[in-house]
Amino acid sequence: MEIIAVIGVIFVSICAMLSQLEVDYDPLIVDKSVVLARTQKQVFYYVADFHNHKKWIGGISKTEELDDSLMGEGKQFYQMVETPFVGETKQQLEILQYTPTSKLVYNSNMELLKPRMELEITPGNKPGQTRLTWKTYSRRRSYLFCMTILPVSKYFTNANLRTTLFNLRTLIH
Repeated sequence: MEIIAVIGVIFVSICAMLSQLEVDYDPLIVDKSVVLARTQKQVFYYVADFHNHKKWIGGISKTEELDDSLMGEGKQFYQMVETPFVGETKQQLEILQYTPTSKLVYNSNMELLKPRMELEITPGNKPGQTRLTWKTYSRRRSYLFCMTILPVSKYFTNANLRTTLFNLRTLIH
């Protein structure tokens, strides 16, 4: 019985240490691209309109603006999101970077991952095509998170983003 207690103490100590040690970067969760048969301007303004998100991002049922300010850095939204195992949650989003026709970066306060989404819009290989690259990072940096939650979240987020970009391509292609 004493050996089990010693192992338990060692395990808890290691977990506590790993939860306090952090990597010096925001870990990448997912990085995917899609080519769309629309101009950069059309793609940017469609994906930057958060009221459109429920049409192509699974699980979003409603978007509300927190204020009447123009779209840009600092603008905040609430989105009602259906989360597996949890149900519907209200997530707050904040625009960090808004560069019309080329880049949109925003944070979500989703508790588990604390994600930062970066959407980069660039010209496609052919005229009239646009490449949308979506990267999601976590603002959680602990080694414990990186060794436990991150690998699982990569799997589920990758599948979700694949479906999201397929929906977007089907909708505006």
